[in-house]
Amino acid sequence: MSEDHNLAVQRTVTGFFQDIGGELLEFGPGRAVIGLTLEPRHLNNASNLHGGVTATLLDVAMGLCGTYAEDPDQRRVAITLSLNVNFSSVASDGARLRAVATCRKAGHKVFMASCDLLDENDTLIAFGEGVFKKGALRRDLP
Repeated sequence: MSEDHNLAVQRTVTGFFQDIGGELLEFGPGRAVIGLTLEPRHLNNASNLHGGVTATLLDVAMGLCGTYAEDPDQRRVAITLSLNVNFSSVASDGARLRAVATCRKAGHKVFMASCDLLDENDTLIAFGEGVFKKGALRRDLP
């Protein structure tokens, strides 16, 4: 995937993902990797990664891994049908995280994915699985 393609797709991942400062690092058939450098706004009251941010990273990465299209205008959105998040370690301010998602099985309309959330030392912070439905073309939505 070219950097231009990557940026074109990243611009189409709207909403909360952009608000938290997420980045699309890799995007290809059956695989997506997103990144985030933790800031104080991403932390809970114990000064560790907030569970909602964790769930968002897993959800976005898994949704993307099943919606790859060669042409960014042909990418469909993913609608989350089921999301399972498991927390295994903590991360704090300044940590560089990456969510590595793989499409495990895909049909015409529904796909299943798994994802590991890792820090810069490859420590497993969280992992999850999800079931997603392919929705409308991103270009047709506001």
